[in-house]
Amino acid sequence: MSIYSQDIISNSGIIINQDKKLYSFNLDTILLYNFAKTVKKGKIVDLCSGNGAIGLSLASKTKAQIYLVEIQKELANLSQKSIEDNNLEQQVHLINDDLKNVQKYINHDTVDMLVCNPPYFKVSNQTALKENPVLAIARHELKVNLEDILYAIKVLLKENSHAYLVYRPERLSELIALMLQQRLQPKRIRFVRTSSQKDANLVLIDVIKTVKEASLKVEPDLIIYDENHQLTKEASQIINGNE
Repeated sequence: MSIYSQDIISNSGIIINQDKKLYSFNLDTILLYNFAKTVKKGKIVDLCSGNGAIGLSLASKTKAQIYLVEIQKELANLSQKSIEDNNLEQQVHLINDDLKNVQKYINHDTVDMLVCNPPYFKVSNQTALKENPVLAIARHELKVNLEDILYAIKVLLKENSHAYLVYRPERLSELIALMLQQRLQPKRIRFVRTSSQKDANLVLIDVIKTVKEASLKVEPDLIIYDENHQLTKEASQIINGNE
């Protein structure tokens, strides 16, 4: 039995259809949506788009054509319903296929901006996968791995264009090493902590495709909860869309 809902990220005004039995967007999604510096026109790609929450919500900020790339049919169907419910058929386009096939739909070196909330976890013989296969594929490198994603980013992006990712700090050194192999440079990094006393549990990364060396800016950490276990002012602005 599905648990169906309609939700909105921050104050975007874009309705996102969700089946919480399958998969639903979370804080990672909201933070990445806020972190990305959205181009005003051109072409945007949301890789590993899930139910399309980030790509669809970006339609509130830009006139660019947006492409959602999602391998799982169940999540792609939710994306398509959201495209129709928001009357975005002329702007947002669904690609229900493996991202390794993305060049069948989008030419190389034509994308002005890219966002990606990729699977975080490697799979080994010891990996305890969730019973829900849709969620397992969204969270674990079952269908696609980090090398595949970074190669797709390198191929799709125009020179000097940006991609924005959210990832786990424990794999940050691996991520940067693989990025550099693909001529992708980290430009801006921000760590996210649930509280000031906790280790960072997420990292937001602004990546630029360039043959040049890029200076790296490490921004102040984003703290989600204060000492009274209330959302900090900045976290509340990001999550609730408060001005």
